[in-house]
Amino acid sequence: MAEARFYPRLRIHAHADVIGAEVVLARAVEDLSLGGCRLAGPAWEPLGQAVALVLTFREQPEASLPLAGVVVRATGVDLAIRFHALTEEQRAALEGHLASAAA
Repeated sequence: MAEARFYPRLRIHAHADVIGAEVVLARAVEDLSLGGCRLAGPAWEPLGQAVALVLTFREQPEASLPLAGVVVRATGVDLAIRFHALTEEQRAALEGHLASAAA
């Protein structure tokens, strides 16, 4: 069955530092798209929580990417964040990382 997603998700080697009600460092990114990301492990933030996050990519650790988002899923196995208010620069950087991962 095909996914009905606006942006395709890709598995990517990255981790995220997340700042919301709590601060969690170096959480593994399970998948990433232009629309958001899914983080491994039990959720620590509630649905609707605004968060700031910094993505760091294994292939380019010096090119960390700060983003803003909101928690759209919080379960015992993952936490999903939808990005919002991306600047053109952030979007271009994210597109570049996704293109590298897809290649």
